[in-house]
Amino acid sequence: MKKWMVVLVLSVLMLAACQKGNDNTAYNLRNDVSNPNYMSNRNSDNRPDGKMGTMSDQNPNFLNLRGTSLNDQSNRNNFGRDIDIARDIVNRTDNFSSDSIWINNAGDRMTVTVNQRGTINGKERDKAIDRLHKKLETALPRYAIEIREK
Repeated sequence: MKKWMVVLVLSVLMLAACQKGNDNTAYNLRNDVSNPNYMSNRNSDNRPDGKMGTMSDQNPNFLNLRGTSLNDQSNRNNFGRDIDIARDIVNRTDNFSSDSIWINNAGDRMTVTVNQRGTINGKERDKAIDRLHKKLETALPRYAIEIREK
């Protein structure tokens, strides 16, 4: 008898939970005037706005599928472009030429290996490396730059 009572009570509770209410009307977002509809592409007068602007790059999580060439105007971090900038800076100096440039996997350290062009030594070489380091840090501030000589 107790088992039947438990089953009966549980079935009544389950059936009572399924009955939500007697109103068959659903919420209508279009007729709601109490709050502004921020999900709409209309302005406050409920007219389509012709001057909404472009919707490109609206979500920073979208993949940027534009090209990776040097003429690419996207704002993403392109390691190849950064390496080309560093190589150009090193090759424009009178004292050094670039050998290899590496960026670590985390993308925060750049290792620049340079070859010495002329015959400078001692303090002049140290000053030239310091000038090169400052130029690289100015051009590429996102990296911790390490300069190695071959």
